[in-house]
Amino acid sequence: MLTPVIGSPLSIGLVSEVVPVAPRADVRAPLVMERLLPLIRSDELVEQITALAEVARGLPASWQRLVSAEFSTMEAHLIYERFVGVTLRDLSTSLRTTGRVLPLDVLRTVIEHTCEGLAPLTGPRTVPLSDRSVGLGIDGEWRFAQGALNHWLINLASPRDPTDMDQPMPAETVLLMSPEGIQGRPETAASPVTRAALLAWQLATGGFHPYRGGRYELMASLTRFSRDEPRVPLDVNPGLTPALIEVLTRGVAFASHRFADLPSFRAALDAVWPEPAASPARTLEVIASITWSTLQKELHLLKREPLLPIRWDGVWSAARTPEEGIAVLEDQLLERLEPVDRYPKRGPVEMPLENPPEPVHVPEVYSPRPPPPTPPHRAGLFQRFLALFRR
Repeated sequence: MLTPVIGSPLSIGLVSEVVPVAPRADVRAPLVMERLLPLIRSDELVEQITALAEVARGLPASWQRLVSAEFSTMEAHLIYERFVGVTLRDLSTSLRTTGRVLPLDVLRTVIEHTCEGLAPLTGPRTVPLSDRSVGLGIDGEWRFAQGALNHWLINLASPRDPTDMDQPMPAETVLLMSPEGIQGRPETAASPVTRAALLAWQLATGGFHPYRGGRYELMASLTRFSRDEPRVPLDVNPGLTPALIEVLTRGVAFASHRFADLPSFRAALDAVWPEPAASPARTLEVIASITWSTLQKELHLLKREPLLPIRWDGVWSAARTPEEGIAVLEDQLLERLEPVDRYPKRGPVEMPLENPPEPVHVPEVYSPRPPPPTPPHRAGLFQRFLALFRR
């Protein structure tokens, strides 16, 4: 049965689009549908999202809930509860724009929730993550998703020729892979540590991924990662102690001296963190203050959409209409906002200019008809990266 679609797409990617859909009586939250674009649908892509749906069903409640999935001759889509809030990408962008860093107590809270959210990823499968996979909802709850909140399929390969190394690569998921994922090996208990630590570093430096370069510098970024050569050092944050810098540096290590698992990483952070974690209320106040322009756009977008649930669990509990609930929530958040200049300043970030990467010659023989697209987290693509690392 087809689900009624509401309004225009919220986002359109290489292989899918995300659209709001009509609410359901058994789900007290707004819903979105992500579906494959009909013109590029293939058995390979359907197989990938079928596997993604199976993983989603086994993840805990803190992960964005999959409501239903349909894979038929006419349709291939996922329907899940819509996330309304700000992601770590939004927070990082605002921090870079304002030149600020998070207060240490809030930074600690965000890192702790990130570690808790990634803890279920202990199996051998590499689950695609990005800095849009983690977000703080307007209800004050932390949410996680494969790929990105409200856009699970950003990691899927496009139907173009996968042997063309000049194509832009999906850097936002590749750059949050573990060393095992990059090397095409099964994940271990140490893999989530690296992924959590990469996000922690990005937030600690005021929004800068430690290894990421420009949009078309994925190869150079992965080379820096494999050599443990951060592009943006932690000392741009004046509040970080030497002991804390040492733990975070070990957290993102590619090979030697890695933490064995998330509990040991958390214990090391707890031992050196100079102050207690912030409360949920303070964390929401600080993050909302820094990202208010993004958050306000989200709320205004909701106001223009019909057929939202009248009451949304944890958010609109006293509302008589959806619009009333959004307006009250917006007023409540406005009352709690703080001036951004209250937060610590980031030190200067020197981003060295790099020459554009030279075209990579891959000494392989391909068949006249290219094989089906290979998802970026599989081993075949990264064997070519490894060849570069070993030079």
